[in-house]
Amino acid sequence: MDVNLWKAWLPSLTILVMTLVAYTLFRIISTRVIHFILDKLPDDADQNIATALYRPGRLAIIAGGLYFMLKSAPVDLPVLLPLMEKLMETLMIIAFHWVFYNFFSSTNYVFAFLTRTGKWHMDQTMGYFISMCLRILVIFFCVAGILSYWGFDISGFIAGLSIGGLAVSLAAKDSLSNIFACCIIMLDHPFRIGDWIVCNDIEGTVESISFRSTNVRTPLQGLVNIPNSMIISTPITNYSNRDRRRVEITLGVTYDTTREQMQDLVHDIRETLIEDPDIITEDISVAFTEMGSSSLNVNIICYTYRTTLSDFMKVKEEVNLRIMKVLEKLGISAAFPSQSVYMEKWPDPASKPAEPADQEKTTK
Repeated sequence: MDVNLWKAWLPSLTILVMTLVAYTLFRIISTRVIHFILDKLPDDADQNIATALYRPGRLAIIAGGLYFMLKSAPVDLPVLLPLMEKLMETLMIIAFHWVFYNFFSSTNYVFAFLTRTGKWHMDQTMGYFISMCLRILVIFFCVAGILSYWGFDISGFIAGLSIGGLAVSLAAKDSLSNIFACCIIMLDHPFRIGDWIVCNDIEGTVESISFRSTNVRTPLQGLVNIPNSMIISTPITNYSNRDRRRVEITLGVTYDTTREQMQDLVHDIRETLIEDPDIITEDISVAFTEMGSSSLNVNIICYTYRTTLSDFMKVKEEVNLRIMKVLEKLGISAAFPSQSVYMEKWPDPASKPAEPADQEKTTK
């Protein structure tokens, strides 16, 4: 083969070899470089970022290598070279936006890091929604950039999207209101998954929060689907957010309890509640409040930090056992609802009263 021909094609062959080498080693190089730069981050974060850059980087390497190889080729391509240049620029635009598309994935470390830096916590559902919106925005900018680069007027494209968006918003008004309500729920955090709430006279545990509705599991194990737009327009009581829970007991003792015993009972119950580690000592109230129809009533009010249902029931059980111990020590009996029935004695119908005539005879 002619030596001059080899010399003419040598730059193109060199670029081709360099492109293949760069394409082959890109994954290893990108991982090592990112690991060196982000050495303070977890290892899985380095690999996560490298995966997001890997495919767009390969596309950019192939596009650049083919363009420079054809440009340095010893052939006259007056029509093909401008077309290849535009194709290369187009692929570069796609690769550039592809990187951001991968970074805005809800499972990517960059997106998770950006959402963790805020002062508010982001739920998984809200993360998916924001990730979807950002990726759609990236696709929009990518298409608009490509059309603008090829000389198309993108004002009609943007206007068409605006009209289409308006039509979709009018057709899906209720769905969009539920989606916006879901965003408000995620940002405001009136409740989270697992919280015990009361909303629209529906009480139960929040099982899931979707774009359209919130699922609440009632105590009877029924699953209620509440639209998000209805939730944000009504008051919500979140029992899981309370820092304490009220324990209230009405103790009735029998009427044969003396005044001294009642005083000792009130004092001892208060002291035993103070000794309980699960009871808040600052808000204990024990008082003889009422002389009921069948009992002398002592009202007991206290609070505990144990707010979950299972822990609260254990605390209440312990309080009842302590009260029973005090009653046993003082020899006081708990009263129960009772009713006394008094029977009036009627005269015997067999004994008849004396007649008036007989009474006169007896008088005489």
